[in-house]
Amino acid sequence: MGLTLRIALIVVTVIYLFFILRAIKHKKVQLSFSVFWILTGLVLVIALAIPNLVENISHLLGFELTVNMIFCVAIFICFYLIFNLNIILSKENKKNILLVQEISLLKKRVEDLEEKQKEKK
Repeated sequence: MGLTLRIALIVVTVIYLFFILRAIKHKKVQLSFSVFWILTGLVLVIALAIPNLVENISHLLGFELTVNMIFCVAIFICFYLIFNLNIILSKENKKNILLVQEISLLKKRVEDLEEKQKEKK
């Protein structure tokens, strides 16, 4: 990879990190969710700054081609993200069920109170 391309990719990654930090500052993203994206950006900067780092790690782990390792890591990261989103979705679904149950109980209570008021009149 040429030096110009390496520098351009580092600049783009730093801009990416800036946008993540800006989103955190404006509370558009929770800090716990953005830690992953910040770490990803930092790993990209390190991989771009140190020549042949990814290739050396790839060969050390036994991959024939560097791109195979990159795809393997990307697939595992996608699985991790999907699993975490599934956990979050399950938690929110449970919260929604509880909310609907509470609203139903409150609605029933209001209806009972309205009936008692009508009976008094």
